[in-house]
Amino acid sequence: MKIVSNKPTITRRELEGVLDCLIHDELNTGGPVKTFEQTMSEMTGLKFALATSSVTAAYHLIFQALQIDANSEVIMPSFSYMAPYNALSILGGKPVLVDNDENSLFPSSAQIKACITENTKAIIVGHTFGFHFPLDELADLTIPIIEDISHAIGTENNEHPAGSTPSFAVISFAPSMIITTGNGGMILTNNTKYFSTMRDFRGNNETTVNYEYAMTDIQGAMGISQMMKLKEFLKRRREIARKYSDALRITSHKAPMPFNEGFAYQSFPVLFDSSGEKVVKYWKKNGIETIRPIETPLHALMGYRGLDYPNSDRLSKKLYTIPLYPTLTKKEIERIARLLASFI
Repeated sequence: MKIVSNKPTITRRELEGVLDCLIHDELNTGGPVKTFEQTMSEMTGLKFALATSSVTAAYHLIFQALQIDANSEVIMPSFSYMAPYNALSILGGKPVLVDNDENSLFPSSAQIKACITENTKAIIVGHTFGFHFPLDELADLTIPIIEDISHAIGTENNEHPAGSTPSFAVISFAPSMIITTGNGGMILTNNTKYFSTMRDFRGNNETTVNYEYAMTDIQGAMGISQMMKLKEFLKRRREIARKYSDALRITSHKAPMPFNEGFAYQSFPVLFDSSGEKVVKYWKKNGIETIRPIETPLHALMGYRGLDYPNSDRLSKKLYTIPLYPTLTKKEIERIARLLASFI
């Protein structure tokens, strides 16, 4: 049987929460969503939380709060997912793309700072695959920072909860994330003005123009149940990642960063020392689904030259992820680790 690259961990508890919402006719945004928001607020230490229908909606609301327009620039990594780019496109803002630092999943702080102009309205950084971006290196900036903690929820970065220090934290709850509500997102902030603006635009009221971006109670109930198991999820992901890391030691392949108990391991990325054709053929023959997580970096989407973003371009072609999620069985994990160690 084929082992898929990713699978959400949905248990009886989530189903019971959804059923309870249906029984009590709680389909809009009410108690479960507010409880979910409060749980996230307590975890990050940020005062205000807004649950949304998607992570793209979350970014759109943030950009509304920052009054992004056609003259605005937002700095973001080229090796990144499309949600912030899509949201920025709605308002006509200009994405300023930054290449990854050499042999890194992230741009360097120096690269980011070099892109700042008088039109820069925000900087987006994320903890790709659950590895931590060194956010403290941007602490001297006054420009709003949006920290995407979708891949690192529940972890600590420099002894602070992921998402606790910037102007905004944003989270995706898509099926491939560490916790899921089927879809959905969340914004967290300490800024009262930003919160009020985003709350009004999110909707669930009849007094202002809004986008109807609110999360449903069914999603909120799922989120509450998932949060109750977050520590268990993280522990399991780290156990699996350790086995894969040990298997890699006897090969010429490598992970982008050494194993660390503090990482979340939303995925397990590997730079294979083989051609893409050989990688695909080997894992497909053995019934293991591997994927290139970001096949089209943002610079390629915008039609920019790969030569101007060499590190992002290389990762998009060479970086693969192998299956890592809590419901993998011991037998499946051992098989994947064995195949990883045997791949020449």
